[in-house]
This record gives sequence, C-alpha cells and structure tokens, in this order.
Amino acid sequence: MIQYVVWMDSEKAHLFNVKTSGVEKSNLSVHGADHHTRSKNDLPEAAHLEHFYRDLATKLKDADQILILGPGLSKNHFKTHLETHHTAGLASKIVGMENSDHPTDNQIIASAKKFFKH
Repeated sequence: MIQYVVWMDSEKAHLFNVKTSGVEKSNLSVHGADHHTRSKNDLPEAAHLEHFYRDLATKLKDADQILILGPGLSKNHFKTHLETHHTAGLASKIVGMENSDHPTDNQIIASAKKFFKH
C-alpha cells in the first residue's frame, strides 16, 4: 500500500511517502511566485496555483492513501481541485485532513505513522 502524508500551504508542499522500510521525502513549490514583493495576505496568481496543484497531483498519482496537513485553507483548495479536475479519482484517496501549523519533518512523520498505524 502506498501511503503519503502531505504538509502544504499556498506556497509549498512537503511530501512524505511512508513505507515500512523508511520514508522518502520530496518538496514542491509554487512556480513563479514572487515571495519578496507580495504582501502576506495576497495569494499567488490562480495560474500558479493551478500548476502547483497539477504538479502535486502528478506526484501523488500512485497513492493508495493520502493524509493532508497544513495551517490554512490550501489543503481544502487542493482537495476541491482534485474533485473538479481530471484527477478526481485521486480525491477519493484522501483519508484525512488535519490542521497543522509548521511542524518539523520528524513531527510530520510521527503523525503519519500514528495515523496510518505503522
């Protein structure tokens, strides 16, 4: 069974493929977002988010179960994206969504192992 935990916000995602033999981590960020000139309350342009969500869905395409963590609404927006685009089958693989501020990698992995009961 291929299980992923994803921590995400509107600018980046950290993906952890949780296996019995260990954890593989990869990162993804919004392409082309200018993090230095926009205000804290502005969202990156919709086109950037669409590309980000497509790339994230591609990385998760083989998942059997997905746990999504994050501090804001990005996890909900990503789920909606999956439900309304060609990746709709992937939305059914989401087994949990939890609020999580900015945990360390070890805290994310611990949450994943507890959630997936490894």
